[in-house]
Amino acid sequence: MASTFGIPYSLPKMDMVSVPKKGGAMENWGLILYSYDTLMYDQESPDVEKKWRVLEVVAHELAHQWFGNLVTMDWWDQTWLNEGFASYVSHLGADAIDPDSNSWGRLVTHRMFQVMKDDSSDQSWAMSDSVTSRQDIGRKFGSITYSKGASVIRMMESILGYYTFVRGLTTYLAELQFGNAVEEDLFFHLEAAGLHDGTWPSSNTFTDSFEETMKTWTNQAGYPLVTVEKEMVDGHPFYKLTQSWYRDGVEDSTDQLWDIPITAKIVGDPTDDWEDTYPLTWLSGVTVTIPPTSYVYTGPLILNKKAMGYYRVNYDDSNWKALAEVLRTNRDLIHPMNRAQIICDVMALSGTGHVTMEVKNDVLAYEDMETDYAPLLAFARCTSGFKDEENVFDRI
Repeated sequence: MASTFGIPYSLPKMDMVSVPKKGGAMENWGLILYSYDTLMYDQESPDVEKKWRVLEVVAHELAHQWFGNLVTMDWWDQTWLNEGFASYVSHLGADAIDPDSNSWGRLVTHRMFQVMKDDSSDQSWAMSDSVTSRQDIGRKFGSITYSKGASVIRMMESILGYYTFVRGLTTYLAELQFGNAVEEDLFFHLEAAGLHDGTWPSSNTFTDSFEETMKTWTNQAGYPLVTVEKEMVDGHPFYKLTQSWYRDGVEDSTDQLWDIPITAKIVGDPTDDWEDTYPLTWLSGVTVTIPPTSYVYTGPLILNKKAMGYYRVNYDDSNWKALAEVLRTNRDLIHPMNRAQIICDVMALSGTGHVTMEVKNDVLAYEDMETDYAPLLAFARCTSGFKDEENVFDRI
C-alpha cells in the first residue's frame, strides 16, 4: 500500500490479533481483530479456498488503514468509499502477493456477477443513496457497497488507466488524510490525474466532467444492458449499441441511462490487445453506432474487454452462434475474463427471456473443455444462481 500509493503507514506499529468467538474481522487502526479462520492458515493442511480467505481478509483490513482510517467517508451514505475501496484494493494486494490466487478472476465472477444478481432486483439501491436510520446503516454493509463498489472502482481504473488511477488516489489520500471525504473529492482527484496524463476526457465522452459520468453509476440503482445489432454499411459491418435498464421481471426501459465506457474486439484480431481497456467510445444516450475495430478480421464481436465495465452485453443470434463456435474450437482466442462474462451473461439473459434456451445451450456446450479459473468459477456460480454463496459482507 505504502509503495503503491506513496503514502506511508501513519502509526508506529500494526498488531493483528485472533479473537475467540469473533466473526469476520475489524479494521481498528493499528489493532486489527480477526476470527481464527480469517488470520490463521495451516500450511500442513493445504486448502486453496481457506488460504484465499485469509489472504483476502488480511489484505482487506490492511487496505482499510488507508481507505477508511486515514481517509474516512463523511457519512454512511457513501460507505463504499471505505468498503468498496478496501474490497478493490484487497484484490490488488492479493494479486501482487500471490499471482496464482486468481484474484481478479475471483473479483469478476465471485463479486461482480454475484452482485449483478442482487442489483437487478427491485430491492436494490444506489451506492450513494441517503441514510436516515440505523436500518439504513445496516443495509449499507452488503453486496452493493462491497462488491458493486469494488466493480465500479475497477471500471474507473479501466477508464483512466491504472497508473493515472493510482496517481489520482495518491493525491486523494495525501490531501484528505486524517479527515473525511465525499465522492466528489474522489472524482475531483481522479479527474485531475486524468487531465494531467491526458487520459480524461476520453474520446466521444458526453461530458468533460468525470464527476457527472461517475454519478450515473453511484447515484442510480441497477445497471445497464448493452444490446448489439450488426448493420451493414458499404459492405462493412457496423454495430448499433443500445442501452436499457436491466431488471428481473420488469420490461427493459430507458428511464435510467448511464455513461457507459465501451471497449470492443473482433475475436482473432492479433493487432488488438486484450489489455487495452481504454474506452473506444461512450454510450451515454440510448444508442450509438460504432465501426468495426478491424476491416481485415471477420470473427465475432466481443464487447467489454476483460469484463472491466459494470454492465451486461446481449448480441444478436448470429454473433452468439459465432461466439459459441469459437468457444468449442479455439476458446483461447477469447480472454478468460470474457469467457466468464459470456457464461454469466447468457445465463442471466436466458432467465429474463433476452436469449433463447437454444442460444444458451449452444454457448455453454463447451463446458467440459474449459480449464481456466475464471470461466470455471462462472460455470460453478452463475449456472447455479449463486445459491451456495454466504453473505459475509457484514463481518469484514
